[in-house]
Formats: sequence, C-alpha cells, structure tokens
Amino acid sequence: MMKVRDGMTTMVLAIGPAHTLREASRLMSARRVGAAVVMDPEHSGVGILTERDIPKSSPGTAPITWWSPRPTGRSSRQRTR
Repeated sequence: MMKVRDGMTTMVLAIGPAHTLREASRLMSARRVGAAVVMDPEHSGVGILTERDIPKSSPGTAPITWWSPRPTGRSSRQRTR
C-alpha cells in the first residue's frame, strides 16, 4: 500500500502572510507547485495556500498556473467562450 511519502513532493515553498496573492501565485508558478506553506514567525501555527484558494480569495481573477505556456491569468481548466 502506498504511503503519503510515496506521492509527496520534497520541494516546499514557504511564504509569509504579508505576501500578496499575486506574489504567491507567481512564486508557486515559478516553482511549479500547487501549494505553499504559510509561515508567520510572530504567531504560532502555519497555514497552507493552494492554487484553488487564490480565485476564491480574489473574485474575478484566476491564478497564474504553471501549465500555461505564458502567464495569462486564465486557468487551463476554465472554458473559453
């Protein structure tokens, strides 16, 4: 039976809570990861920001995805009309 360690990535992107969503999206795209660990040295605990969280937090915008040939702001999962 496969374990989590068999499917996880060892490349972890850590960001701070003061990063903008655009900065986080660009960093995630550059590292080709779909999530970032949010760390705040001033408060206990950590969080996680995923590429799915970004459009929910910014209505009317989509994340810059790593599978796009160029950063267009449109997710490849969205249909075009």
